[in-house]
Amino acid sequence: MLTILDRYLLREVLPVLFVSALLYVAVFLFGFFYVGSQWLDGAPVLKVLTWLGYHVPGVLVQVLPMAVVSAVVIPFGRLATEGAVLATQAGGIPLTRLLLPVLLVGFLLAGFSLYLSEKVVPETNARVRGYWYDELTSRGHGLARLRGKTVPLGNGLELYFGGYDRAHRAMTDVRLQLWKGRQATVIFADSGTYDGDTLRLRGYRLYTVDYSQIDALMSAAPEALPEELQRVFKNVSIPKSPDATLTLKTGLTREQALANFADPLAADTLSLSEAWRRYTNPDLSPKDRLEAGLAFHSKLALPLANVVLILIALPFAVNYGRSPGLSLGMSVLIAVAYYLVFLLARSMGGLGILPPALAAWSANLIFAFVGWRLMRR
Repeated sequence: MLTILDRYLLREVLPVLFVSALLYVAVFLFGFFYVGSQWLDGAPVLKVLTWLGYHVPGVLVQVLPMAVVSAVVIPFGRLATEGAVLATQAGGIPLTRLLLPVLLVGFLLAGFSLYLSEKVVPETNARVRGYWYDELTSRGHGLARLRGKTVPLGNGLELYFGGYDRAHRAMTDVRLQLWKGRQATVIFADSGTYDGDTLRLRGYRLYTVDYSQIDALMSAAPEALPEELQRVFKNVSIPKSPDATLTLKTGLTREQALANFADPLAADTLSLSEAWRRYTNPDLSPKDRLEAGLAFHSKLALPLANVVLILIALPFAVNYGRSPGLSLGMSVLIAVAYYLVFLLARSMGGLGILPPALAAWSANLIFAFVGWRLMRR
C-alpha cells in the first residue's frame, strides 16, 4: 500500500523519468538519422519516421537505465537542497525508506525491459534492416544484397542464388539445400521470390541423394545397379511444366535474413529465450559458447541496471545535487560510467579474460556495491 510519502515521491520521480526517457530516445534516434541521412535523399518522410520507429523498442532497453538515473538524481537533488530529505530523516524516516517507491519503479522497468527483449526487440530490430534495404535505400530490392551468399534459413535449410532480376524483384539461379546426416535434398530453380517466411520457386527440380549408399553402388553387380541407384537417389522430382512452382516455409523471415546477413553491423535479433537455448546447446564450440553466454547474461544484466543504478544515484543526489544543471550532468556521468564498465567487462569476457557471467554482471555488481557503501555512510 502506497503511503502519502510514496505518492509524493512518485509524483516527483515519474515526470522526470518520462521526460528523460523521451530525451535519450530522441538523441539516439537523431544519431541513427544523422548516420543514415546521406542515403535518405528523396525518401518519403513517413517511411523515414517508420524506420526510426522500429528503433524505439531496442533503444528503450538501452536508455531506460540512463533515464532512471536522471529520475533519481534530479528530483532528489532538489529535495535535498530544499532540506526535505533532512526533514524526513529528522522525523525518523531513514534514507533507505525513501528508496522503496523508486525501487518499485526500477523493478517494473526491469520487467518491462525483459519483456521487450523477449517479445518485441528481436522483431523490430529485424525490421530496422529489412525496412532500410527494402523500402528506403533500394525501393524493394534489398534481397539483392544476399546475392552470391549462402544464407541459413533455419532448421538446416540453406539458400543461395547467383543473380537478381530487378524488373520482377526475383532471385535467379536459385539453389536450396537441406542436409540430414549424409543425405542431402537439393532444389534448383530458375527463379524465386522470398516474402515473409515463404519461398516460391519457379521452374524447380528436386533431388534427394543419400551419399552413404554410394560406396555400395560402386561395388554393386551390374544386375543390382537399378536397385542400388534407387537407394542413392531417394527422390527425383522434375515437373513436366517448366513454370511449375514450389512453395516452402522458412525458419527466418525475409527481414531476419536481411538483418543477419546483409549487414555485419545489424542490430541484435536474438531473443532472451533463444539466447538461452544457444547457451545451453551441448554441441556448441567453446568460442560459440563464450559468445552465447555473453549474449544471454548481458540481456539479463542490462534490464536489472534499472534497479542497480538507483542505489548509487540516490546518495550522489543527496550529497552533490545542489542545482538542476549539476544534477543533470551528474546523472549523465553516472550513466556513462556504468556503460563504460559494462562494455569494458564484456570486452574482457570476449577475450576470455573473464567468464561470460562475470563479464556481463561486473558493472551491476560494482555499482551495487559502491551504492550500498555510500548509502551506509
